[in-house]
Amino acid sequence: MRLYVVVEGQTEAAFVTHVLAPHLAIFSVTAVPIIVTTRRDRSTGAKHRGGGHWRHWRKDLDRLSRQHHGGDVRFTTLFDLYGLPDDFPDYEPLVAMTDTTKRAMAMEAAMSAQIHDWRFIPYLQRHEVEAFVLVDLDPLAALVGEGTTTSGVAALRVDIAGLDPESVNDGAETAPSKRLLRLIPDYGKTLHGPLVMEAIGLPKIRAACPRFDAWVGALEALGAAPHAAEGAP
Repeated sequence: MRLYVVVEGQTEAAFVTHVLAPHLAIFSVTAVPIIVTTRRDRSTGAKHRGGGHWRHWRKDLDRLSRQHHGGDVRFTTLFDLYGLPDDFPDYEPLVAMTDTTKRAMAMEAAMSAQIHDWRFIPYLQRHEVEAFVLVDLDPLAALVGEGTTTSGVAALRVDIAGLDPESVNDGAETAPSKRLLRLIPDYGKTLHGPLVMEAIGLPKIRAACPRFDAWVGALEALGAAPHAAEGAP
């Protein structure tokens, strides 16, 4: 099974490459991240990737659907619920939903309604992929360094106390990435984020993030039984 994971940026792509793909390979699922194309330079043909509007994301998903045929291919997304572009399908009524779990589900359904391919598996991370960094702050402290980082990590522990990572949340100053950048100035989103996620490991992330865990479980089910189980009675 080939699985194309359309992602917003470098952090998500690195997470798919270094954390998610090796795990799914055990189930005979080959996961390939694709950073969304936001603009193409007409003179050089160079592609500009990352972020952007839903219309660009949809274009990439439609292109994948046209280019890859057969039942051994699937397409999915790893987009953040926080900060979705305002051209997202049904944006106005859905963004007003206060229950963000229900909002994520409704927005995934809205994506499905526009991507007419039974092989498409929509997924939005509640609220950001940076929530994975909050699962265990020890690797973050070790990777980023000492000094202001030590006090920043301590402040972050207090800041998110009592909250599961997927509930740290969708405020303009309180979303996971905003808290990290505000309290830990040395934190580099595309540098430290993937390294910390890899150090934490998929089992811990899945245990702390139930929506994400359910998505990974659905992706596992696309493939065969785990290789380790081959030959077992």
